[in-house]
Amino acid sequence: MIGYYPDLEYVRKAFDDEEEIQDYIVGSYLLWRFMIDIDYQGKGYGKEGLNCALDFIRTLPCGKAEYCWLSYEPENDVARKLYRSFGFLEMPMPKGWDEVPAVLKL
Repeated sequence: MIGYYPDLEYVRKAFDDEEEIQDYIVGSYLLWRFMIDIDYQGKGYGKEGLNCALDFIRTLPCGKAEYCWLSYEPENDVARKLYRSFGFLEMPMPKGWDEVPAVLKL
């Protein structure tokens, strides 16, 4: 699932009041859900799928953006390594979040 947050008003509607909104979210794409079934992990599908998703996002299908971001469970080292290999940088966990955000400059 890919999302697009065009402006601050849209972002405020999408987030809970308790969640801290980071600057990189406004005017960005979100890779909201990226999942590979456990039976298919470790076979290169994640790398290929993420590459395809980012190629699509870089066409800016919903509008201009400077960043693509995502989040994952803090203990998910497989996801952390995959996203890091594509250049995503971990950000501090904002107030109200239970997942680690990571940001990629497009």
